[in-house]
Amino acid sequence: MIRPPKGLFLPVVCLFAAILAGCAGPSANRKKEADARMRMGVTYLEQRNLPSAMRELAKASELDPGNADVDMTLGLVYQARGDMSKAEEHLRRAIDKKPDYADARNNLGIVLAERKAWDEAIREFEAAAANVMYTTPERAYFNLGEAYRAKGDPANAEGAYRRALRANELYAPAYIALSAVLGGQGKWKDAASVLTRCVEVLPDYASGWMELGRAWLRLSRPAEALKAFDKVLAVSSDPEMRKQAAGYVTLLGSEKR
Repeated sequence: MIRPPKGLFLPVVCLFAAILAGCAGPSANRKKEADARMRMGVTYLEQRNLPSAMRELAKASELDPGNADVDMTLGLVYQARGDMSKAEEHLRRAIDKKPDYADARNNLGIVLAERKAWDEAIREFEAAAANVMYTTPERAYFNLGEAYRAKGDPANAEGAYRRALRANELYAPAYIALSAVLGGQGKWKDAASVLTRCVEVLPDYASGWMELGRAWLRLSRPAEALKAFDKVLAVSSDPEMRKQAAGYVTLLGSEKR
C-alpha cells in the first residue's frame, strides 16, 4: 500500500509553526485560493490539459495540504496520465484524510482494477456503494460488477449490476453489462427481458436497442430483432452503429423474401 510519509519531524514542524500561528490550519484566504485553484484544475482536467491541471492542483495542495478533494483530483490527473502508482498514492492520501470519501474509494477501486487487484478493488467499490451519503452509488455497484465479471464470478457480477439498477433505473451501462452476463450463461430470455426494460425507460438509447436485437436473434425471433435494428437506425447518429444495424436489417429483410 502506498501511503504518504507521515514523518518523525512533524511535531517539530508544528512546534515552530506554533510560534507564528499556533499550529492552526490554513487561513480562510488560503483555503479560498486553494479551492479556486482546485476548481480550475478540474476544468483543465475536463479539457485534458493535464500539465495545467497539475500546476493548479499542486499549488492548491501547497495552500491547503489537508484538503482531501485536492488529493482525489490529483489522483484523477495521474490516472489520466497513465501513472497508476501516483494515482493510487494520492487517492489513498485522500482516503486517509477522509475515510468516508466515497468518490475517492470508487476511483481507487478503478485504479486497483487496472492492475487486476480484484479483491482490493472489490473492497473499495463495496465501501463506496455502502456509504449512504454517496449520491451516485450505481457507479460503484457497476464497477463492482465489472470487477466480479473480470474475476470470473458471474453470479456476484449479476447481483452487483442489479443493485446498480435498483439504485438508479436510468443507469444505462448496467443494463448492457447485466444482459451480457446473462447471455454469457446462455440465459438469453432473461437478457432480452433486461434489455426490453432498458429501452422502455431509455427509448432513445441506441446501444440498448442494438443489444436487444442481437438477443432476439439468439432466441430465433427475427421479427422482433428487425424492429430493434430499425429502431437503432431511427435513434442513432453513430456511423459505425448505424452501419451494423443496417447490415442486420438487410440480412433479415433478405431472409423474409
